[in-house]
Amino acid sequence: MHHAHSVENALMLAFAFAGAHHGVLLMHASVPMIGGKGYVFQGKSGTGKSTHSRLWLSTYWEAHLLNDDNPAVRYDARQEKAYVYGTPWSGKTPCYRNLRCTLGGFLRLHQAPENVIRRQSPIEAFGSILSSCSSMVWDKALYTAICDTIHHIVQCTPSYDLDCLPNREAAVLSHDTLTAASR
Repeated sequence: MHHAHSVENALMLAFAFAGAHHGVLLMHASVPMIGGKGYVFQGKSGTGKSTHSRLWLSTYWEAHLLNDDNPAVRYDARQEKAYVYGTPWSGKTPCYRNLRCTLGGFLRLHQAPENVIRRQSPIEAFGSILSSCSSMVWDKALYTAICDTIHHIVQCTPSYDLDCLPNREAAVLSHDTLTAASR
């Protein structure tokens, strides 16, 4: 079993590093999709990304989980648009969807005593997205490719910070804000 995980991790890293030169980012995030759009929930491990996705799924019947740990985000330069994809790497939740949808937005979660959402500045969004990407800072060409992709994605995709409790009200607040911003 140990070797299977080693091979799986090696494949994931190979995908991340090869994809970086083609406008693809492998991210640590959870992604619910609704209305043909996927929303990337980011945060440190244990923050509640999967919990927040589950809250969307239980609150909105039309929501589905695209990926719960390592989705891929791709910037299409010809269309000047970003997409999010399911991958074979989904963490503890077995969610392996071979689907693509338009990227609707990013949401960085923070545990807090109340639910408050705030749009990130482009610089904040850049840093937030970069911190969730699989990257190797010491490989200059790779790191530059990742940063270029993030720069383009930030220009066409809204990003928010959500201070939240693990409750339905937080899901409604984030859903209403993100879906309104991505119309």
